[in-house]
This record gives sequence, structure tokens and C-alpha cells, in this order.
Amino acid sequence: MLLQQVLVDQYAPLTGVSERTVRLYEYTIKSWSRLLGRQPTVGDLSELPVAQFLAARVRSKSPATAAKDRAQIRAMWDFCARRNLCATWPSLPRIVVPERVPEAWLTDEMNKILVSASSEPGAICGFPAANVWRALILLAYDTGERITPITTLLCGDVRDNCVIFRAESRKGRRRDVMREIGRECSRALQAVRRGAGDTAIPWDRPRTCLWRLFGRILRRAGLPADRRSKFHRIRKTTASFYEAAGGSAQRLLDHSSPAVTKRYLDPRIVRTASAPSLIPPLGAG
Repeated sequence: MLLQQVLVDQYAPLTGVSERTVRLYEYTIKSWSRLLGRQPTVGDLSELPVAQFLAARVRSKSPATAAKDRAQIRAMWDFCARRNLCATWPSLPRIVVPERVPEAWLTDEMNKILVSASSEPGAICGFPAANVWRALILLAYDTGERITPITTLLCGDVRDNCVIFRAESRKGRRRDVMREIGRECSRALQAVRRGAGDTAIPWDRPRTCLWRLFGRILRRAGLPADRRSKFHRIRKTTASFYEAAGGSAQRLLDHSSPAVTKRYLDPRIVRTASAPSLIPPLGAG
């Protein structure tokens, strides 16, 4: 039985995962397919084939990508073993993912991004693309939300000075959150407003174009455009400045623990005392 078939016909409906999660699992299955030269089956859920795939992912992508693939394969493998679809239980090599220093955008960099977005050519849903991108960037900055809730926010959930992100579009799908927005963000959203049932950020292109086009905006601004410098970096920016000003970034980001939030806080913004500032100096004349 093909893993893709198990995913769609059994795993997704019985575990209740979201459509977005199903797409992420499909990306992993497609990547494994390219390595095998065929679609992976339940029979491939054994120690050596999985280990070979994960090792290839570490080499060609990154430890973080391989760890994501490992978690998804393990979940499906465990599902299949519990239902006697395969003869073995999950046995996977450990993948060490280096913990990087969080990097946010500084204020002058965010302003460069807005200036670059203002020169974006073309139209989106009949609105100047520059206006759409300005609204998206300001909404991401003011709220610190993830890109999926931002791009699925409905016009009917935009108030004068706040927005409501619905649970159905948020990670975990547990609860709605209300977030205040600034005057500039409110004006930007009003400039691209449509009907109450339409998305607040108009979009008429494939979703994957979001990252490609944002990369173009970043490069035009003279800023990094790698995978660590996209929308999640704006989320880290908001969290870092909010924490530095005395707010609770954990509450703002709706995280489960301070340890999770710590991975979002740029030490250039959320400053702590350095060792040289506290310990006795050496070598002074």
C-alpha cells in the first residue's frame, strides 16, 4: 500500500490533522519518492530505507528539514504499526538540529522592506501589488502572527483598531485571538478592503508565490532573502521589540512555554548584561 494512500484515506481522517499538515506530509513523501525513484510504500517503513532517506535529507537540505521529515515518518510509521499495516515499529536515527541565535529585523531594516514593497509592480485582485504587500507586512509586524492566519484573515474580522484571527487558521486550531493594530496598518488594510467574506490580504496567485515574491522584495531592499529571512523573521521582530519594551512575548505569540519563546528573541534587541560589563576588567594600564 502506498504511503500517500495511507495518508489520505486513513491517517488524515482518523487523526484529524489539518489540510496544511497533510500538505507538509505530502512534501515529505514526494521527497522520499525522488530518492527511491518510485512512490514509497508501507513496506518501506523499516530501519534502513528510512535511515538512508533521512541521511540524504541532512546532506541535501538541512538537519531541521530532516528532523521535520523524521517526525512525520515516525508518526505515520507508528500509525501503521498500531493497525498492523506493517510488521515493524518505528526505529529511526537521532537527528541533532543546531539551535541558532534568533535573528529579527532591526527597525531600519523593516523600513527598507516597506520602501521596497512600495515599488512592487503589477496588480493583485485589481489592487496595486505595492498596496497589498504594504498591508501584509504591516499586519505581520503589528500582530506577530504566523503567515497562514495573516493570509486567511477575513475582512469581516478586521475592526478599526484590531483584528481577530480565527482558531481554524491558527496553529493548533485551539482558540481565536484578538490583536490590536496601529493606524498605518489599519489604513493599509482599508486601502485593499473587499467584501466581508473576502480575505483581508487579497491574493490571486499560487500560495507558494508569497515566499518567492517576498524574497524579491528583500533582495531589492539589499537584505538577506534566505529561508531564515522570510515571514517568520518578522514574527521574531515583533516578539523581540515587544519583550524588550516590557511586554510578554510568550503571551503575544501564544506560546506554550518560555522556552519556545526564547528561540524568537533577538539578543541585539532583548539585551542582557554581558560578561565584560559585570566581571573585573583585565589588562588595563
